[in-house]
Amino acid sequence: MLEGLFPDGAVIEWGDPRDAAKPLFPEEEALVKRAVPKRRRELEKGRECARVALARLGVEAAPLLAGAKREPLWPPGIVGSITHTAHLCIVAVARADRYAGLGIDAEPAEPLEPEIVGRILRSDETIAPPPSIDAALVPRLVFCAKEAAYKCQFPLTRTLLGFEDVRVRLGEGVFEAELMRSAPPLSAGHALSGRWLLEREHLVAAAWIECGPAL
Repeated sequence: MLEGLFPDGAVIEWGDPRDAAKPLFPEEEALVKRAVPKRRRELEKGRECARVALARLGVEAAPLLAGAKREPLWPPGIVGSITHTAHLCIVAVARADRYAGLGIDAEPAEPLEPEIVGRILRSDETIAPPPSIDAALVPRLVFCAKEAAYKCQFPLTRTLLGFEDVRVRLGEGVFEAELMRSAPPLSAGHALSGRWLLEREHLVAAAWIECGPAL
């Protein structure tokens, strides 16, 4: 089911951070030098999944380091995204000549605390729940969709967006994430395409920007 989150050309791999992962490259050890065991397990499984996904694109295994905002630094010609919870890690990668950005996020399928909901939703985001999801999970799904959109646009725009900078419209298994401010080369009003699903007691959202004249 996860394979259907993106259009053709994207590769997805997933795993459980509670399962043993292959050792990190020595260069990657600095990323978890001061990390608690949970964080280390998540990063190890994420890097393992990333290497499997990249191998499916013909990319040899190499250290996958992180940028100043902790974003993965993908090999040349590759775009991608990593997400992890305590029980699930997902990696999506694709060639940069097909996609300008990929974003993926997974969240536990649990309601958000009421005080957090007000920070996630814009005043104009009154969202009716799609038929297949409980209304109590809608704010969490909006959060998940916005996180996927942020990850998708950041490598292209290098812009840090707040929750108020994106407006989400939900459909059954799909969403649009409209930018409410410009993030060059993306203008205000640009809508990122997205899909979502409920899988393994998680909400998972994916967003993408395809290469083309619109950029």
